[in-house]
Amino acid sequence: MSIKPAIPVLRGKKDTDLRVADEELVLRQAHQEHHIPFSAIARVHAEQRAVEVRLTAPAGTAPTVYRVKDVSAAAATVFAQAVNAVLAPNASESPASVDGSTLVTTRTATREPETEREALRRRVKWLVAGSVLAIVAMSVLVSVVAHPINIIFVVLCGVPGFTFSISAAFMVPQAVRPWQLPRHGITVTADNAHDAAQPSLYLYSDLDGNTLQYFDTSGRPSIEVSYDPREPAKAVRADGTGRWGPALLPLAAGAAGLLLLVLFFATPFMDFGPVGEEYRNQYR
Repeated sequence: MSIKPAIPVLRGKKDTDLRVADEELVLRQAHQEHHIPFSAIARVHAEQRAVEVRLTAPAGTAPTVYRVKDVSAAAATVFAQAVNAVLAPNASESPASVDGSTLVTTRTATREPETEREALRRRVKWLVAGSVLAIVAMSVLVSVVAHPINIIFVVLCGVPGFTFSISAAFMVPQAVRPWQLPRHGITVTADNAHDAAQPSLYLYSDLDGNTLQYFDTSGRPSIEVSYDPREPAKAVRADGTGRWGPALLPLAAGAAGLLLLVLFFATPFMDFGPVGEEYRNQYR
């Protein structure tokens, strides 16, 4: 008994989803997940944007029902039809006499770990939101304690200031790597691959014996590279060659961002009011 066509995953509110996995339905909630075997299901019913999974129950006993709300109406219909098509042969064999709830297993919900890209996006999202909130709050403060024309200076300093500062913060780990790994990483020899198509290709091995690539234009037969055992594919020259280049960009962005943010936070104490008045009077 298996379902061959692709069955949609139903995503409801409050981190709830319902999906088909092998010979069972898996209902995932915020902190737990229910594994419902097909043998425990009497019927799946879709009604607009809600799906009910009704379990089998002895005659005269109210069945257990799992309900998922706020799902896609189209996906709910397809999901119910597909699962019921598998359950139909069993439904005609004999009246349900087994309490389906006794066949359901519940365990702590397991979520896939956050990837590095997802973590980066999450941090960027919160930093951008915080920057926008700071600019709005400063604009309100300036409009109360200083001349409203200062709001222009708030935006001109705040937007690039936060942009440069956030960019510098995310570039720092990459810039620090060439300085840190030769002292605290693992240093190995990388040999030139003697590949005519890629003359700058060097090969080295990590602690697990995996062969990894490193590109260098020095033309030497071999070089020493250092890598982090947690990320062996990201290696740097062990002698420090080329480490200043990656460091200059975050330093420049950080210095510019810091200067602009100092001006940004000093805006309430600046007085551009007379300048604005003179400008307006000049062109009246």
